[in-house]
Amino acid sequence: MSIQPNLFKNRNFGLLWLASIIGNFALAIAMMAETWYVVKTLGAKEQLGWVMIAGSIPRIALMAIGGVLADRMSRSRIILVSLALRVVLLFALVGLLYLQRLDIWALTAFAFFYGALDAFFWPARDTLTPAIVTDGDLTRANSIMLTTNQVGMVFGPVLGGAMLALMSYEAIFSLTGGMLFIATLCIAGIKEPRNQTIRQASSMLTELKEGVIYAIQTPVLRALMLIYITANLLFMGPLALGIPIIVADYLHGEASTLSFLQSAFAAGMVLGGILLTLYPPNKKRLLMITVIIALEGVLLSLLAHTPWIWAAVAIQFFIGMGVAGNNVPMMSLIQQSADRDKLGRVMSLNNMVSMGLSPVSYAMVTAMLAAQLSITWIMPIFGLTMALVMLLLSWQLKVIRTTD
Repeated sequence: MSIQPNLFKNRNFGLLWLASIIGNFALAIAMMAETWYVVKTLGAKEQLGWVMIAGSIPRIALMAIGGVLADRMSRSRIILVSLALRVVLLFALVGLLYLQRLDIWALTAFAFFYGALDAFFWPARDTLTPAIVTDGDLTRANSIMLTTNQVGMVFGPVLGGAMLALMSYEAIFSLTGGMLFIATLCIAGIKEPRNQTIRQASSMLTELKEGVIYAIQTPVLRALMLIYITANLLFMGPLALGIPIIVADYLHGEASTLSFLQSAFAAGMVLGGILLTLYPPNKKRLLMITVIIALEGVLLSLLAHTPWIWAAVAIQFFIGMGVAGNNVPMMSLIQQSADRDKLGRVMSLNNMVSMGLSPVSYAMVTAMLAAQLSITWIMPIFGLTMALVMLLLSWQLKVIRTTD
């Protein structure tokens, strides 16, 4: 991958890039350890969905407010506060573990506060890059960020699996908290241009309404929101809840097996991002997104029925490539279709609307598991339905077939 040297001479971008790698590395380890703690240590796999729901609700409810703040405040300062509070939360987990008080209810509360911080972190992160790089470097910067952010997701689960075999949960969460602290220091070093971050604004409600109307009236943005509403309803729940269950109950694996599957997913995202950086699509990008999501649905169905670990790893790899194939064109389409002064609100609204049904997806899968329906049925039902809906949307909406 050819990277223009001038981009990495940009000190602000370099610090953001470094913080993203360290932060994603730490979070990949922490999330794997938390998931394995719920499934194996607490033996509460049926309640894992409620933990994820608790994290999704505040993330969705506050996302629009986070977008408004990202349009009127310093994005780097918002990221800084969010990361610092995450460090505090991780060390609070260490304290609860030491006191032997880390139960499913404590983890649910942790997920709730973490989701609330995400609501402010994501819109700020997604709009900081355009504020600190030139327009000529923007496309390349986005591709680099979307690709290299997955480096931690590739190696994090591998290291996490080894750490779970060799270290205590207290040590793992302490280490990841320290890594997030380093990422926080990187963000603190960013000098965001003042004239691009602060503007005079009317009331928050007025700005929010303006952003909603703007997104709905823009055909490309409206189609993107509809696509990701459907995808998150039918994809997030069975993927997030299904993988640990498939590993534990059907592949008879350990923490290392889960790490292999998660690393394969992230590796697929990295390769997909690299390919899209080298060969960026510029034709029929909306149609490409819907076709890829349909293929992801088919792969999700196959994942539930593979008896071999190597096959599950391969499927996860291709699903990861598909996710990158969605995210990179989506980011470009939003940035090219939205006015710069509304970008924070548009990004937050797209995230909020697309993720709005994720808690419903988690709840549906959790309810099916509670009703003793096998995950080997649940994943194909959701995956094949998603594929059919994507094909139907492509057929019915002209903007999907014609937008470059």
